[in-house]
Amino acid sequence: MIKQYENTLKQLIIDVLGDDDKSDYNISKEITEKWFAKRTNAKKNNDGFLFEKRLIFYANFEDLALIIEQNWKEFLPVLFDKKRFQVFFKEVSHFRKIINSGNELIQSQENLLSGIVMDLKNAITIYNNKENLVDEYFISIQKISDNLGNSWIKSDANNKIKPVLKVGDDYELLIEANDPKDRKIEYQLAHFTGKLKIKQDSNRFNFKIDKEFIGQNTMLIIKAFTADADYVNESILKIYLTVLPE
Repeated sequence: MIKQYENTLKQLIIDVLGDDDKSDYNISKEITEKWFAKRTNAKKNNDGFLFEKRLIFYANFEDLALIIEQNWKEFLPVLFDKKRFQVFFKEVSHFRKIINSGNELIQSQENLLSGIVMDLKNAITIYNNKENLVDEYFISIQKISDNLGNSWIKSDANNKIKPVLKVGDDYELLIEANDPKDRKIEYQLAHFTGKLKIKQDSNRFNFKIDKEFIGQNTMLIIKAFTADADYVNESILKIYLTVLPE
């Protein structure tokens, strides 16, 4: 049961933060280096075959709580109550120590552990059901690409890409959006000051960078929407540019 809880947390971390070796878990390099060492040892012991490649599975149990607490903003929609999560995690950690010391849990402890595991799984299920429901009704911007080779994706809200342009440059943005009900999609591009606003049917914007864009954090607001929906159906993504004088 404890292993179920641990593996469920690891899968949740993968779903929210990713499982790539370069995934940013917002923890110290010292901790991740220990994971790499454990994985290297596992690979050696298994001659490179049939071993777990995902780095998060080499994290210590306590590391899981640290990752979630350090990235609470991302886990909030799933777990809701930070204090509640911490209390439950502490209980499971206590039960884990009892078992590792060679003792067995009493019936009331087993019941509590089972309840905590089910609570975690239910929270994830409820979150996934809500996400799936949203995807069935509302438009979503999946990706934005520019003519400089940069791209922004829906799932990376903290994308730090910031192209550097100069006044006079021609700039192009390609918007990839999906509406689950296949309604006609319209597109809008706006400069945050309101000095530029383009609304069109095409998902490709071409415009010239002028002096009104000069700044280190010039924000462009891209919107995809369906005007003929019976409800407000729009998706917005913001990107930032650094624009230099001519």
